[in-house]
Amino acid sequence: MEAERTFLAWIRTALMLAIAALLLVALDVPVAEVWRLAAAGLLLLLAVTAAAQGLYSWRVHARAAGDEEPPPDLRVARWLVWGVVAAVLLLLVGWVMT
Repeated sequence: MEAERTFLAWIRTALMLAIAALLLVALDVPVAEVWRLAAAGLLLLLAVTAAAQGLYSWRVHARAAGDEEPPPDLRVARWLVWGVVAAVLLLLVGWVMT
């Protein structure tokens, strides 16, 4: 059951990142288009990374549960946070420069 909850958490994260990227493109945000598209592209890349991490962690957790070993530490979340911070900084720079 833990493997499925972990997988669903990563998929939820991936969906939210993809929705944020699509909203940046669809809505009329007062930021130059180049900066908006750069931030949206970064968020989409992070969404794909989160979905891949979900699949990987599901397999690792399921395998660890069968062997009754603790699952390994997965450090992708730290990179996702820094990626979101970078996307927000891209938007702030684009907003200031317009």
